[in-house]
Amino acid sequence: MTGQGGKEFVCKAYAVMRRGQNRWDGWYDILQKKDRSPVRTFVRVPSQEGFADADLACQAAEILAEWDLAAGYGVRKPAC
Repeated sequence: MTGQGGKEFVCKAYAVMRRGQNRWDGWYDILQKKDRSPVRTFVRVPSQEGFADADLACQAAEILAEWDLAAGYGVRKPAC
């Protein structure tokens, strides 16, 4: 799933099944919108239990990515 992360960035959320478990982890990457170059990659949604459904894991990753972008985490801001 790819979502818009503001004017300059795109979020790509995905789910990965935990090894040896029937649970999913949500992950996301933040990419530059213009050339899709990575800004922040392989960010895992913190969850001790994981998610029973891959779609829920992706949704959690999208939400966390939006919060991280809004807070400026992993995104360089221009110097004044």
